[in-house]
Amino acid sequence: MKLILINLSLICMMACTSLAQKQDTIRVFDIEPFMSSYQEISPDTMVYMATQHPATFLEGNMALNRFVKQYLQKHIKSSVQDKVMVLCSIIIEKNGCISSVHILPTNNTDKGLESHVKEALFASAPWIPALQDGKRLRYKTYFSIQFP
Repeated sequence: MKLILINLSLICMMACTSLAQKQDTIRVFDIEPFMSSYQEISPDTMVYMATQHPATFLEGNMALNRFVKQYLQKHIKSSVQDKVMVLCSIIIEKNGCISSVHILPTNNTDKGLESHVKEALFASAPWIPALQDGKRLRYKTYFSIQFP
């Protein structure tokens, strides 16, 4: 939180400095509207993308790829014939469970395959949660899987 406040202050100072160099007057910006939106975010609900130890699937990304493909073989009657890539954003909670999966749009996937990939990720084993200074955090990562 302090880091965000410092960054916002620096941005405002740089904006004022650059304006002062271009004009004879200095404009003062009210940063209160920006600050209030950051103050409302609780550390318990914040999702991090960079930590000392990122969240990882217990056996690694290759194992997660294998799991998803095996899950799809069991649950999809027809196999995927075309070369397709599905890209997902995943939120891993403090307990290692996946709470959110969003399929990112690509031109060559069908909705049925996307929904089955989503189901497979939710059915996967718990992850090792992200850590920062020994504290577990919510973590957002990206996962891609290619077929066939």
